[in-house]
Amino acid sequence: MRARRIGLGIMGLGDMMYRLGVRYGPEEGQEFAAQVMEFVRYHCMLTSIELAQERGPFLAIKGSIYDPENLRWEPPRPLSPHRHDWGRPVLDWDQVVTGIKQHGIRNAAQTTVAPTGTIGTVAGCEGYGCEPVFALAYTRVVKDGGRDLKLDYTSPLFEQALIEAGATEQKRALIMEQVKLLGSCQNIPEAPEAIRHVFVVSQDITAEEHVRMQAAIQAFVDNSISKTVNFPSGATVEDVEQAYMLGWRLGCKGLTVYVTGSRDEVVLETKATAEAKGRANGTDPGAEAGTPVEPSDVEPFPQPKRRPRPTVLRGITYRKETPLGTAFVTVNINGGQKPFEVFMNVGKAGSDVAAVSEALGRLISLILRLPSPLDERERLNQVVDQLAGIGGGRSMGFGANRVRSLPDAVAQVLREYLGQDEDAGDATEDEEQEGYVQQLPLPITDRPIGDLCPDCGQAAFVPTEGCRKCYACGYSEC
Repeated sequence: MRARRIGLGIMGLGDMMYRLGVRYGPEEGQEFAAQVMEFVRYHCMLTSIELAQERGPFLAIKGSIYDPENLRWEPPRPLSPHRHDWGRPVLDWDQVVTGIKQHGIRNAAQTTVAPTGTIGTVAGCEGYGCEPVFALAYTRVVKDGGRDLKLDYTSPLFEQALIEAGATEQKRALIMEQVKLLGSCQNIPEAPEAIRHVFVVSQDITAEEHVRMQAAIQAFVDNSISKTVNFPSGATVEDVEQAYMLGWRLGCKGLTVYVTGSRDEVVLETKATAEAKGRANGTDPGAEAGTPVEPSDVEPFPQPKRRPRPTVLRGITYRKETPLGTAFVTVNINGGQKPFEVFMNVGKAGSDVAAVSEALGRLISLILRLPSPLDERERLNQVVDQLAGIGGGRSMGFGANRVRSLPDAVAQVLREYLGQDEDAGDATEDEEQEGYVQQLPLPITDRPIGDLCPDCGQAAFVPTEGCRKCYACGYSEC
């Protein structure tokens, strides 16, 4: 509030240079970028002076370089004299100096250059911020729920330039096929020379040209700049050191370097880089089906992590009669009244029935806790659809109350949970007993319920006279 720093800037510089036929990187491109940024800075300052005249200068102006009584600020100057004329209006910096002396200035800092990656994409820009175009064709990775969505992109400005150059449809298709692989047109002899001169991308520009482009813009920017110096995959520590030292000598306030292929996950990537990375990870995308690849210690995809369990959870426990005995199913809920985990208890501890029920509970809980684009209740609905109607060796009840198996009983309990009101679970003991009686009008008790028989699979393997015997098929452990 005392300095009122703001950061007006530019985006789409690379697009503008494509359209005007100016190559990004060499001295001509550096001067063009400097003239654009000088124009922006000039009008930012004039407008800030007008605001100061209307509302007063920034509060901390006394003693600063903008102090009208002791003005120490000087108009910015280019790193090298301008030699080209692109028809830009004339700038009178003396008017800015006079305005500050008379009215002060509203903002202690006025300009910056932001990354503008997302808003540049939304606006249809190929070049973000003051960056060159990343590639003429690339894959952009965006987040879609819990998964990565890959979108292929091809430069419309490059395609339009080929059409205006008179390239036939067949020739354009040949050029674009190579561009989609490499991301650049520099090594494509079929592309016209004039187009190859102008349509450079980040990988075609030397590290020194990257730094000098930023420095040319920084001369007219009082905040920092978002700018990446792209290095090939074989860059050395010394190469990076030279870039940083050059940026420091030329007055850059910050610098970012990126070595191609040095990160596993990136937002933008050419097809050639992705294939090289795939081969390094043992997943060659260009290999034919069935072609063996060398294994790698690096996992190509991050493993999903399940949500951690809080120390305390509350839930609802249901009692349900099943062909394997009485089941107690507990559904615990987390924030937002959403199901978080399911516990099941059927049969005696250590029995096969208890093991099966515990396994069901664990798998359902894992489904609820893993990342998924589906809501937790929708996931539980999917579980119900899979378990409902599974039949076993015998059933219990009739009609809507028929319980075919333990999985079917679990599905009925989960369906009841999903259909209940938020305040369910507060029923009285009499109401619970009434519901239980209605649920099982005709329980079947013709055979004792025991463990699972290893011979017939029925839940009739019961300890008898020191030995377990199956009451369904007569199998005896002895």
